[in-house]
Amino acid sequence: MKCPEKKYWKCCVCGKEIFGSKNSYANHFRWHKGIMSRSSYVGINLGEKNKQWKGDSVGYASLHQWVKYHKPQKELCERCGINKPHDLANISGEYKRDLNDFEWLCRKCHMEEDGRLEKLHRRNNANVS
Repeated sequence: MKCPEKKYWKCCVCGKEIFGSKNSYANHFRWHKGIMSRSSYVGINLGEKNKQWKGDSVGYASLHQWVKYHKPQKELCERCGINKPHDLANISGEYKRDLNDFEWLCRKCHMEEDGRLEKLHRRNNANVS
Protein backbone atom coordinates (compact mmCIF):
# COMPACT_ATOMS: atom_id res chain seq x y z
CA MET A 1 0.00 0.00 0.00
CA LYS A 2 1.23 3.46 -0.87
CA CYS A 3 1.73 5.98 1.91
CA PRO A 4 1.25 9.34 0.10
CA GLU A 5 2.41 11.58 2.93
CA LYS A 6 5.79 9.81 3.38
CA LYS A 7 6.47 8.79 -0.26
CA TYR A 8 7.36 5.16 0.33
CA TRP A 9 5.76 1.75 -0.08
CA LYS A 10 5.11 -0.45 2.94
CA CYS A 11 5.40 -4.20 2.46
CA CYS A 12 2.25 -5.99 3.57
CA VAL A 13 4.28 -9.14 4.44
CA CYS A 14 7.22 -7.84 6.50
CA GLY A 15 6.22 -4.22 7.09
CA LYS A 16 9.48 -2.89 5.61
CA GLU A 17 9.34 0.61 4.12
CA ILE A 18 10.45 0.51 0.47
CA PHE A 19 11.59 3.85 -0.92
CA GLY A 20 11.56 4.37 -4.67
CA SER A 21 9.23 3.45 -7.48
CA LYS A 22 6.45 0.91 -7.65
CA ASN A 23 8.93 -1.43 -9.38
CA SER A 24 11.12 -1.38 -6.27
CA TYR A 25 8.16 -2.55 -4.23
CA ALA A 26 7.25 -5.20 -6.81
CA ASN A 27 10.81 -6.60 -6.75
CA HIS A 28 10.78 -6.67 -2.95
CA PHE A 29 7.52 -8.60 -3.00
CA ARG A 30 9.01 -11.14 -5.45
CA TRP A 31 11.58 -12.05 -2.79
CA HIS A 32 8.76 -12.95 -0.42
CA LYS A 33 7.03 -15.07 -3.04
CA GLY A 34 10.26 -17.00 -3.68
CA ILE A 35 10.38 -15.98 -7.35
CA MET A 36 13.70 -14.22 -6.79
CA SER A 37 16.54 -15.64 -4.73
CA ARG A 38 20.00 -14.25 -4.15
CA SER A 39 21.70 -17.48 -5.26
CA SER A 40 19.91 -17.46 -8.61
CA TYR A 41 21.34 -14.03 -9.49
CA VAL A 42 24.95 -14.34 -8.27
CA GLY A 43 27.32 -14.23 -11.25
CA ILE A 44 24.52 -14.19 -13.80
CA ASN A 45 26.33 -11.79 -16.17
CA LEU A 46 29.98 -12.25 -15.23
CA GLY A 47 32.72 -13.17 -17.68
CA GLU A 48 31.76 -15.32 -20.62
CA LYS A 49 28.11 -15.35 -19.54
CA ASN A 50 27.85 -11.65 -20.38
CA LYS A 51 26.33 -10.89 -23.79
CA GLN A 52 29.00 -8.27 -24.47
CA TRP A 53 31.93 -10.62 -23.77
CA LYS A 54 34.49 -10.34 -26.58
CA GLY A 55 37.06 -12.88 -25.43
CA ASP A 56 40.50 -12.16 -26.91
CA SER A 57 39.07 -9.47 -29.22
CA VAL A 58 38.78 -7.07 -26.29
CA GLY A 59 40.08 -3.49 -26.63
CA TYR A 60 43.06 -1.96 -24.85
CA ALA A 61 41.16 -0.09 -22.11
CA SER A 62 38.69 -2.93 -21.42
CA LEU A 63 41.51 -5.46 -21.16
CA HIS A 64 43.34 -3.30 -18.62
CA GLN A 65 40.10 -2.87 -16.67
CA TRP A 66 39.56 -6.66 -16.66
CA VAL A 67 43.13 -7.32 -15.49
CA LYS A 68 42.88 -4.66 -12.74
CA TYR A 69 39.74 -6.39 -11.47
CA HIS A 70 41.27 -9.89 -11.49
CA LYS A 71 44.94 -9.25 -10.59
CA PRO A 72 45.36 -7.73 -7.12
CA GLN A 73 47.72 -4.77 -6.88
CA LYS A 74 51.01 -5.49 -5.12
CA GLU A 75 52.40 -3.42 -2.27
CA LEU A 76 55.68 -2.80 -4.12
CA CYS A 77 56.78 -2.68 -7.76
CA GLU A 78 57.36 -6.14 -9.24
CA ARG A 79 60.64 -4.97 -10.86
CA CYS A 80 62.48 -2.77 -8.37
CA GLY A 81 60.60 -3.75 -5.20
CA ILE A 82 61.08 -0.23 -3.84
CA ASN A 83 58.32 2.06 -5.05
CA LYS A 84 54.54 1.68 -4.87
CA PRO A 85 53.17 0.45 -8.22
CA HIS A 86 50.80 2.69 -10.16
CA ASP A 87 50.83 1.13 -13.63
CA LEU A 88 49.62 -2.18 -14.97
CA ALA A 89 52.15 -3.08 -17.66
CA ASN A 90 51.87 -5.68 -20.39
CA ILE A 91 54.94 -7.94 -20.55
CA SER A 92 54.79 -9.48 -24.03
CA GLY A 93 53.25 -6.54 -25.92
CA GLU A 94 50.60 -8.87 -27.38
CA TYR A 95 47.81 -7.82 -24.98
CA LYS A 96 46.43 -11.31 -24.43
CA ARG A 97 43.73 -12.02 -21.87
CA ASP A 98 46.27 -13.65 -19.58
CA LEU A 99 46.89 -12.42 -16.05
CA ASN A 100 50.49 -13.68 -16.13
CA ASP A 101 51.18 -11.37 -19.09
CA PHE A 102 50.73 -8.28 -16.88
CA GLU A 103 52.70 -6.90 -13.95
CA TRP A 104 52.29 -4.04 -11.49
CA LEU A 105 55.12 -1.51 -11.96
CA CYS A 106 56.04 1.86 -10.55
CA ARG A 107 56.00 4.71 -13.07
CA LYS A 108 59.81 4.77 -13.44
CA CYS A 109 60.12 1.03 -14.13
CA HIS A 110 57.21 1.17 -16.57
CA MET A 111 58.80 4.03 -18.51
CA GLU A 112 62.16 2.21 -18.56
CA GLU A 113 60.51 -0.99 -19.80
CA ASP A 114 58.66 0.82 -22.60
CA GLY A 115 61.75 2.84 -23.59
CA ARG A 116 59.96 6.12 -22.83
CA LEU A 117 62.49 7.17 -20.19
CA GLU A 118 65.40 6.92 -22.63
CA LYS A 119 63.48 8.93 -25.26
CA LEU A 120 62.69 11.56 -22.64
CA HIS A 121 66.38 11.86 -21.66
CA ARG A 122 67.44 12.11 -25.32
CA ARG A 123 64.85 14.81 -26.02
CA ASN A 124 65.85 16.81 -22.94
CA ASN A 125 69.56 16.56 -23.80
CA ALA A 126 68.86 17.68 -27.39
CA ASN A 127 67.01 20.75 -26.09
CA VAL A 128 69.95 21.71 -23.84
CA SER A 129 72.54 21.65 -26.64
